Amino acid sequence: MAFADPRLRAGEVEQDRLGMPRTASGRNAVVFRLTGPGGPWAVRCMTRAPAEGARRYNALVRHVRSSPCPVLTAAEWVDPGILVRGAWWPVVLMPWIPGGTLDTAVADRLDEPRALRHMAANWRVVLAQLRRSGVGHGDLQHGNVLVDEDLRLRLVDLDSVWVPGTGQWPRSEAGHPDYQHPHQRRSAEAFQLDAFPASVIFLSMLAVAADPALWELHTQENLIFRAPDFRQPGRTNLWKRLAVSPDSRVAALARHLANDCAQATDPGRGPEELLAVSS
Repeated sequence: MAFADPRLRAGEVEQDRLGMPRTASGRNAVVFRLTGPGGPWAVRCMTRAPAEGARRYNALVRHVRSSPCPVLTAAEWVDPGILVRGAWWPVVLMPWIPGGTLDTAVADRLDEPRALRHMAANWRVVLAQLRRSGVGHGDLQHGNVLVDEDLRLRLVDLDSVWVPGTGQWPRSEAGHPDYQHPHQRRSAEAFQLDAFPASVIFLSMLAVAADPALWELHTQENLIFRAPDFRQPGRTNLWKRLAVSPDSRVAALARHLANDCAQATDPGRGPEELLAVSS
């Protein structure tokens, strides 16, 4: 009764041991796993609709037909989606992707530095595919990166996606504060949206691989960096620990990322650019 789409009406929602729907909650949506025709689905039910949501998702569907981006999970904007207290709300429908979020994957492999470095290398592959497709994810952070058993990474939550050729959109999200440049540009497009948080994620994985004790700085909201670190480049406890990392590459990358934080007009550089100047 709650869903308008026949694919969802015919499905069954996964339940927990108490018989309640099993959910995963984010900042903008609650996600349910629903098994129906075509296999298991992830149904993102909005707690607040993203700016230009239908337009973003429909533009992305059109764009990836000619410029595929396998690391982005196929997603469909469905409106009307779900009936809540007499009002219809949109939902985003996508295939259920097996795996856990990036922070869980890192936590499970703190004693496997080789696996963490492999994940960091795979992260570079993800970013290369985004660049080739010309798409900007817009909200790179640990909760929007899924890691499977083979350490392959996929991106979910496309509410802030930027697609070429669609003009200026209001930015749906400012991005997770523990991943964003302290002077982020609201007008950034394509990979500019993702360069700085991409480097934060890349450096975090390499840093923890070299020094697992850094994971004590992890909370449910971050990997190891917090927003105050970006506002005080080179001066917080984390920066000081990165400067003496057992991995000299980590120390060099941290130094360049700190320099990027200090730039008021630069949105930051991605991992490839930081690696180039660190070599």
